[in-house]
Amino acid sequence: MAANVKVRALITLLPPEEGGLPRPLPSRTRSLVVRGRHREGHEMHSRPFSAAISTDDEQPLSPGDRDHVVTIVLHDAEALHYLRPGEDFQLWCGHEVGSGVVSRRVLV
Repeated sequence: MAANVKVRALITLLPPEEGGLPRPLPSRTRSLVVRGRHREGHEMHSRPFSAAISTDDEQPLSPGDRDHVVTIVLHDAEALHYLRPGEDFQLWCGHEVGSGVVSRRVLV
């Protein structure tokens, strides 16, 4: 069953010369994939999730941005296991283009 998972996070995007995005993406973009990690016992698992990412200031997500506050909405209840407060994640667009850390969950 699909369920909305909403988290607040702080993200950093790589600059283009380091493999980052070639151009800015609008707030509320669905162009990036969030790859979360989850430990089960001694094994680390990672999984990609489709996501909608919105900026608080409605400014675009620009290559090289550092410490941008965002809200991420995912439509998969499994994301709760991968995106816990304090957990880091990667942002992908065909390859890794940035990273972030979850600050908190938002009840929906």
